[in-house]
Amino acid sequence: MQKSHFKNLKDLLQNKYSYQEAKPNSRTSSIAEVLQNLKKNKDSTPVSSMKEEIINFTKAIGFGIQAPPSKSKSKEKQALPKSIEKKPILNNIAPQSKGNSRNNSSQSRNTSAHSIVVENTNRSIARDPKIPKGFQTGRLRERQEMNSIVEQQKIKILNQSQDQQKQSLNNSNVSKQGTIDLVNLLKQQQNQKQQQTNETINESKTFGEEFCGLNKGHFIYNYVIGKGGFGKVWKVELKKNRQLFAMKEMMKSKIIAKRSINSVMNEKELLSQLRHPFLVNMCYAFQDRDNLYLIMDLLTGGDLRFHIGKMKRFKEHQTKFFIACIVSGLEYLHNNNIIHRDIKPENIVLDKRGYARITDLGIARKVRPDNSQDTSGTPGYMAPEVMCRQNHGIAVDYFALGVIAYEFMIGKRPYNGKSRKEIRDQILAKQASIKKEDLPNGWSIEAMDFVNKLLQRKPQNRLGFNGPSEVKNHPWLKGVPWEKLYHKTIEAPYVPINVEDMYRQQISDDGEESQDELIKENQLLLRKNSVQNLFAGYGYDCNQDPTYKGTRSTASTHNTSQQNETIKF
Repeated sequence: MQKSHFKNLKDLLQNKYSYQEAKPNSRTSSIAEVLQNLKKNKDSTPVSSMKEEIINFTKAIGFGIQAPPSKSKSKEKQALPKSIEKKPILNNIAPQSKGNSRNNSSQSRNTSAHSIVVENTNRSIARDPKIPKGFQTGRLRERQEMNSIVEQQKIKILNQSQDQQKQSLNNSNVSKQGTIDLVNLLKQQQNQKQQQTNETINESKTFGEEFCGLNKGHFIYNYVIGKGGFGKVWKVELKKNRQLFAMKEMMKSKIIAKRSINSVMNEKELLSQLRHPFLVNMCYAFQDRDNLYLIMDLLTGGDLRFHIGKMKRFKEHQTKFFIACIVSGLEYLHNNNIIHRDIKPENIVLDKRGYARITDLGIARKVRPDNSQDTSGTPGYMAPEVMCRQNHGIAVDYFALGVIAYEFMIGKRPYNGKSRKEIRDQILAKQASIKKEDLPNGWSIEAMDFVNKLLQRKPQNRLGFNGPSEVKNHPWLKGVPWEKLYHKTIEAPYVPINVEDMYRQQISDDGEESQDELIKENQLLLRKNSVQNLFAGYGYDCNQDPTYKGTRSTASTHNTSQQNETIKF
């Protein structure tokens, strides 16, 4: 019997972790039963040896160092020390505040679960009085160690909670500042959109409608009557009074690509100051976001380039009439201290009666002493002093007039070349002139002399250097009735017939110009107000010009009571 008890007790004590697998009540009860059976045994020798072995074994496994109590007849329950009586291990942990982060929830649950296990273990020890004192002492030490670990975990959790609260507060401040910045950015974008909307609403006022109250919607487009470097020339009709005009439509993107903003703005500025029967006068000017619009007198006779291609050569009296018209226009420009600088057949347009007018003042400039850097023009009609980058005056226009007269007489220009350099080399190589043997039949010596004097390379020797009166007083033009020519009471020797349909057909056959990448990029730049500001002030209304009506009546007066005179030059 003793051997079996010993064997059972030894087997139980050898598994030092068996109390973690079994329930606390069942484990402590089995130990108490074994001790009671040992007390009932009469044989003390084996029992004492067994007790000593039990005490030694409990010391070895760390349950305590105190010996088990001696035999006592009192059956009172052994009380646990007051310091450990039903005292919760986590009774000093403060509850979590409302502001604690959710990140602490998992740690709090783990800590609570662990405290429940320890508390249940304490209660089981406190309820069972039959556990040996040494066994209680070992469990007490284990519980104290557990309490210290829990206290450390509690301090760690509290520190982490405080750090997280500080971090959350900092993040909240950063978030608030970020929200404020985002709101300000959204307000700024909204203001920009509103500003763009207002600019779109007031686009007509911004782009020149305040000058004349017109836009392209006030006109009926008929067809294209010409093409230029910046766009097309349309025959249009003003809706409110059915009056016909020529509309010069110029693309801003092409103007920017060719760096000609100053030219188009200069042309409008000069035309607003000029009015003459031998100029193509401006009536209105306005713009939109993409184009400039110049509304001018409608001339349906085509330009002289078209007629040179058709006629090859002109007769002397026809040439004299054209030259007299051009000289009248140049006289008006030069008296106003303006150089045209681009006189050529393409810029001389005929009306339906055959009178020639000067157009395209894009590169015209006011006369100034230092203008050597102004080298714009068409190489075949450009004066030598301009080609060689020298200071120049009104004589450059008379050189170009001599080239036109030479071309009418001979059928070609005096200086030809594929490039500007070739033409300049020819001008420097020799002086162009018409010799008697080269004079066409029906032409006079005076006409030859007139052309040769206009083509002089040195401006001081050139006819017209001293002013337009020098040109008008030349023997070849001496008999021209300038006053009747000004009032247009003379029948022109060359009247274009059915030119409008032929000219329109030629323009339509030319095809559309291809737009390169630079022009497309400039179209995107037109969205910027800074680019649009380059064209600020492009607008004009002839009805607001006090000098327009009087000048126009003088320019277009046709005396019906007086018969047209046929003059042979």
